[in-house]
Amino acid sequence: MPTTMLVALGGGVVSALLYVSVLFAGVGALILGYLAPLPLFLAGLWFGFPATLIAGGVGAVLVLGATGGFLGPLGYVVTGAVPAAFVARQALLARTTAKGEVEWYPPGLLLLGLTGLGLVAFFVAVLLALGEPGGLEGVVRRTLQGMARQLGAPGDAPPPPEAFWLAPAMPGLVAVSWLVMTIVNATLAQGLLMRFHRNRRPPMRLVDMELPGWVVLAFAGAMAAAAVLPDGLDFLALNVALVLSLPFGLAGLSVVHAFANRQSAKVALLVGFYLFLFLFGWPLLLMVGLGVIEQWIGLRRRWARVGPDQEDE
Repeated sequence: MPTTMLVALGGGVVSALLYVSVLFAGVGALILGYLAPLPLFLAGLWFGFPATLIAGGVGAVLVLGATGGFLGPLGYVVTGAVPAAFVARQALLARTTAKGEVEWYPPGLLLLGLTGLGLVAFFVAVLLALGEPGGLEGVVRRTLQGMARQLGAPGDAPPPPEAFWLAPAMPGLVAVSWLVMTIVNATLAQGLLMRFHRNRRPPMRLVDMELPGWVVLAFAGAMAAAAVLPDGLDFLALNVALVLSLPFGLAGLSVVHAFANRQSAKVALLVGFYLFLFLFGWPLLLMVGLGVIEQWIGLRRRWARVGPDQEDE
């Protein structure tokens, strides 16, 4: 059996096992479910787009057999197979310039493509919930209320509606969480391939990421619309703004990496920064703001060191 087919089939089997492990092993296996797209990314970034299609198809069939319904395979395809196939196709696009140099698909455009997938998923959810009372926001509120009743003690009064103040932003936050895990899996796959010298494209460094200028206008427009539009429309604008904040959060992190590259204690600085980031959470908002500022001022371009002695991000 050709190596490509073997890796694709094996990747689909392992991915499906990781995905269904959450169903049978419970919350303790949640981290395994998060890693379900990793084998798909490995197959795609190693052997290209067709390998991802084969692996995703095999995985979807196995999930269907394990769950006995179509909801499980649909979730598997949407959250894992589709983004893996998109990344595998776009990341391996390259062209030869007039100088004879190979120019790979830009990381910034790849990130915007993934962000677009997040927006598409959000609007599909909005359309599917049109027939429900309150639309998608109403579905989210009722889901949170049901979870609160299940977690509460018998006889406890239901939480007041004010307790679910985060409900309008939940779809966007879920989309961002999904996109972050997609990026993490893609990064892990590329890192593993590089470790064993099986990568097809050079590393995509965070400090090299460039975003087109129009993204700032789109983000600012969504933020302004969320502040002034009436009920219903402000819900749409708010969640669009949340999804669009992801590229700017990563742009802010690229500024931090560019600054750290200029310091002698680079590794210690980055480790401390990420610990602070994940322990407290709120600095993520600062990263989004820093990413917006970066688009106007270009701090990273001033700080970034480009040279053969620079370590990969």
